[in-house]
Amino acid sequence: MKKYEADRLAAVAVIESLRAGVPTRATTRELPDLRQKMTERIRLDLQGFDGDLPVITKGRLVWGQYGQGKTHALTTIEHIALDLGFAVSMVSLSREVSCHNLFQFYGRVAPRLRLPDSSAFGLRWAMDKKNQAALPESPILDPNRYSHPLPAVVFEDYYYTTDEEQDLLYGDLLGVRMPQTRLKQIHNSSRQEKMPKFATNFRLQEHATAYFGLLADAIRWCGYRGWVILIDEVELLGRLGPVARLQAYCNLNWLLNWSATMPYPIYTVGAAATRLQDDIWYGRAKNDRTIMPRLAESRLGLEAKSAMETFFERAIDEESPVVEPATEEGLACLLEKVVQLHAQAYQWSPELNVSSLICQLGSQTVRTYIRAVLETLDMQFVYQEEVAPQAEAFQEQTLEEDEDFFPGRD
Repeated sequence: MKKYEADRLAAVAVIESLRAGVPTRATTRELPDLRQKMTERIRLDLQGFDGDLPVITKGRLVWGQYGQGKTHALTTIEHIALDLGFAVSMVSLSREVSCHNLFQFYGRVAPRLRLPDSSAFGLRWAMDKKNQAALPESPILDPNRYSHPLPAVVFEDYYYTTDEEQDLLYGDLLGVRMPQTRLKQIHNSSRQEKMPKFATNFRLQEHATAYFGLLADAIRWCGYRGWVILIDEVELLGRLGPVARLQAYCNLNWLLNWSATMPYPIYTVGAAATRLQDDIWYGRAKNDRTIMPRLAESRLGLEAKSAMETFFERAIDEESPVVEPATEEGLACLLEKVVQLHAQAYQWSPELNVSSLICQLGSQTVRTYIRAVLETLDMQFVYQEEVAPQAEAFQEQTLEEDEDFFPGRD
């Protein structure tokens, strides 16, 4: 393929991702970073990250209004983390994905794992290059490393099996739980010994952290620096009822390591719309900053109350950056780049004064400006017509508890 053809295809990919409103690694590489100050803070966190230290770097919660670029910022962070040698999982909370049930959340985030040197999801490609004899070099076999030893046993058994049984064990490691009887059968047949008896039975809610820890340690063992977890649409936690919302806050607090209890090489960044604060944290009907510590104390004890107080303090302090509106200069630079990519993608010479378009639209979200530029260029290219795009004021939906929003949220 000729070089100009490859460049043109790359430009088409960026334009189409912008048209769909789904940022990709290609868009973060091609477009200027309007949030450089914020992303540089994350870069410094990652550069100083060392999974061998007893205290793991604390994560961050990123705030911003709808359409101001939070998702694009997370994609930029994903790109940075991969370039620095981390494995990365990026998920958005939705009707199918919540984090009030930690094991169910693990089952969503683990399969989304990306590696710096592979285009396939998951860790299997890297695991298959390792030899089981090297396991003692990692903390995986430490009997006190995890809240329950079962995931470590499953991980070790993976290297004693082949074909279908190995597929089943790998699925279990990514959160597709196998019946205990089947795990025992595979262990007994592959190792020629009985599975060890555990002090307690494995319980999903209580021991889900073991799977997170095992995967993070496996990532390090496979030669990567650690596991970066990126969570978008965190504000959807506001849809949960009070008890489930408390569970979600506790899980998020642990993943962010804000109570300094994370022993595994995991670094988490969450992105939330400021609507969460407006409606749920400081709302008239709900004030989670007051309600949740009290609820935590009554259900989980004083330590949980302290953790919740720490969580809400950290969530709004200077360590949790805000995605600020783009400057006019930065926005003009971004839109000029979009015009260049459109020209490259469709092999034409557009004429568009982006500064005039910005003035015409007034104060809007970054997403709105991009869509306006694309609409204007499309009309010029296809119909040779000049259009004056108009933008309506964006109406944010309020967050309210919704028992039906997260199906099967037991």
